[in-house]
Amino acid sequence: NLVFSFPALFEQTKIATFLTAVDEKLTQLKKKKTLLEQYKKGVMQKLFSQELRFKDDNNQDFPDWQELPLDKTADIVGGGTPDTSNELLWNGNIQWFTPTELKFKYVKFSNRNITDEGLKQSSAKLLAVGTVLFSSRATIGDASITLKECATNQGFQSFVVGDNLYNEYLYYWIINNKNVFLMKASGSTFLEISKNEVAKINIELPSLPEQQKIANFLSAIDEKISHCGKQIEKMEAWKKGLLQ
Repeated sequence: NLVFSFPALFEQTKIATFLTAVDEKLTQLKKKKTLLEQYKKGVMQKLFSQELRFKDDNNQDFPDWQELPLDKTADIVGGGTPDTSNELLWNGNIQWFTPTELKFKYVKFSNRNITDEGLKQSSAKLLAVGTVLFSSRATIGDASITLKECATNQGFQSFVVGDNLYNEYLYYWIINNKNVFLMKASGSTFLEISKNEVAKINIELPSLPEQQKIANFLSAIDEKISHCGKQIEKMEAWKKGLLQ
């Protein structure tokens, strides 16, 4: 019993052909994004296994890599949660992250904030800009780099990097070695990896200039993936508008 309005067959064909072309373009963009993501995964494995190495600016080999425990390259800092029944500890100016908020490479604003008093009355710590936030509970191995001073809940073991470690290199190394952390996790209700276990995990460490080259190369791929994703979103919104 629905009323169905339709144009002449010739116009129907034109409309369908046009929208089919839009669909084909969307399919191509999604395929491109998938291929870029697969390429990134493969090239990360080659870079961190040293199968693929960069040269320095003079086309010379970089020094051999070192292998060091994570606690020798960064300060590992846990988090905490202020008393949720005390309103004076919440809705302040300090960003306070939970593991579910680590969706992107960089994070700046959290869903909830705490006050200075909330920081004092909990085990949460104030983390500097550039800290690599690392989820150590339930969802283990998610990571983001903070662009703003922040604190976290107890589901984190975050890394304040030292002079011999580039934070973006560490971010990509974590993403590539997520299984290493999962293997060290334990727990019956949900998996968790302790600070002590995190501290003992070894990281393969090239010289700082090579770390930066690796991170910059992977960042460039991420930018292409992000650009592709934005193109897909715009085209899907455009198609929706066209259909209407």
